Amino acid sequence: MLIGTGLLVVAALYAGALVDLRRHHRLSSLRLRGLIRDRHPVLFAVGLGSIAIALLSPLEHLAGLRFSAHMVQHMLLMMIAAPALLLGLPSPLARGALGKRWIRRTLDQVSDPLIAYFAFNANLLIWHIPRLYQLALLNPVVHDLQHALFFYTALLVWWRVIDPTRGWFPLWHWPPARWVYLMVFAPPSYALGAVLWGGGWLLYPYYAAVGAVFQLTALADQRLGGLLMWIQGWMFLMLSMFAFYVRYDPELEEA
Repeated sequence: MLIGTGLLVVAALYAGALVDLRRHHRLSSLRLRGLIRDRHPVLFAVGLGSIAIALLSPLEHLAGLRFSAHMVQHMLLMMIAAPALLLGLPSPLARGALGKRWIRRTLDQVSDPLIAYFAFNANLLIWHIPRLYQLALLNPVVHDLQHALFFYTALLVWWRVIDPTRGWFPLWHWPPARWVYLMVFAPPSYALGAVLWGGGWLLYPYYAAVGAVFQLTALADQRLGGLLMWIQGWMFLMLSMFAFYVRYDPELEEA
């Protein structure tokens, strides 16, 4: 209930901001300047919808039974919802939300590339320690904290890569730095996925206790979860780098 209410409030605030721009006759000029595009509301809706699918759909129940479903849930939060929300946030709205100087300064500090890198990957690896992971499965409060940290550390990472403010939070001044930054995120996820996929022992006995689902043993399900983390995490980063490669033309750079 709380998550659904939060999503509705965020959607209402987003829609209200666009309506306010229209009321003050600014929306048309911003659209003409390319600062607000048709894709923005669509991408923002994709971000909110991904959170809803991850946490409010039958996937939430299935994640309590299958490790692989839990990995899909986390990937939706980190690799789809977080970047889609930022891609769907037009720069006038982003800048308006960060109007206070102290808010900008704080966000600039916590989204520092090195801080975001270590926060994201440390959070990812620590939560997969068997004892802590199983505690999250058994304790709803810890489980909610786990999901929140996955989502918010992902926002820190994608904030600098996407920078919805269009210039307030640059990721250095060399455009390819964005793909290099994404590239260095691949190894920790790849290594964790390889351990989960290649290990011949069950790391999370909780899933064996709830029984096999779809005739899949707990160990086979663990290996499937590792494969999903490996392939989806790695390929999403590769596709992101490919997108920046297509958009970036070094011949257009100033001499």
